[in-house]
Amino acid sequence: MRMTMPSATEIAQASSFLTLIGNGKRMLILDIVSRNETSVGKLAVMVGMGQSALSQHLTILKNAHLVQTRRDAQTIYYRSESASVASILAVLYEIFDIEVPGSRDVEGVDEPMVVELLRQ
Repeated sequence: MRMTMPSATEIAQASSFLTLIGNGKRMLILDIVSRNETSVGKLAVMVGMGQSALSQHLTILKNAHLVQTRRDAQTIYYRSESASVASILAVLYEIFDIEVPGSRDVEGVDEPMVVELLRQ
């Protein structure tokens, strides 16, 4: 157990991290991509957001190094390998007694729905 007070820098880092994941949509995005690498189109459908709004959230998370990308031809995939994200989500699930599901069913997302959402 730590015996000293956290420094102002440490407090600022922790606060910044909590602010990043404190947005409900970003937290949902992180939950999804921490379980499965997910295409941006399927991610848009899963979180119920348009491409533009989703891109803004993903840019914030990418700049904070909380998500990583992979491109396969025209498709961009997102994943999170952040131990910090996995730890904080696990603690939140425990605190709020949320049943932790297995990997999300991203294969079940209908491709025509993705195309329609991206047109909006």
